[in-house]
Amino acid sequence: MKKIVLTALAIATIQLAQAQQAPAQAAAPATTQKQAPTPEQMAERQSTHLQRVLTLTEEQKQKIYQAMITRNTSMQQIRSKGAENRKELHSEIKPVKEQFVKDVNATLTPEQQQKWEQYRLQQKQKQEERKNQQAAPANGTTAPAAPTKLESSDDGMRN
Repeated sequence: MKKIVLTALAIATIQLAQAQQAPAQAAAPATTQKQAPTPEQMAERQSTHLQRVLTLTEEQKQKIYQAMITRNTSMQQIRSKGAENRKELHSEIKPVKEQFVKDVNATLTPEQQQKWEQYRLQQKQKQEERKNQQAAPANGTTAPAAPTKLESSDDGMRN
């Protein structure tokens, strides 16, 4: 009888140990670092999104996709160089964004350009809101108003 009880106890202990290890092993892949998407993957996702937002034709989507690949590749190269400070990084990225905006505007119809302007402004306002929420002052002062004007480098895409 003692052998049966000891055997059952040993089996229960082994099962309990395995059950505790299973969640740790399942959580391990989630903690691994994600690999950054390639410029092509980002361009595909972004051009598909703009196709829905702006009702692009397949030809327009392909032209915008190519402009996005150029933009994303250039920005990736600029960031990998490692700028000394944020102002230097911004000054290098700004012409890339401006060229992207020109390329997209050349592809769109006037009606789509208006939609895109509105979309870019909404994106800029959302970005400002997130920025203000992160740096919300503790003294209760109000945050500055959301932007109502776009700059030539506001491309409406996340960086």
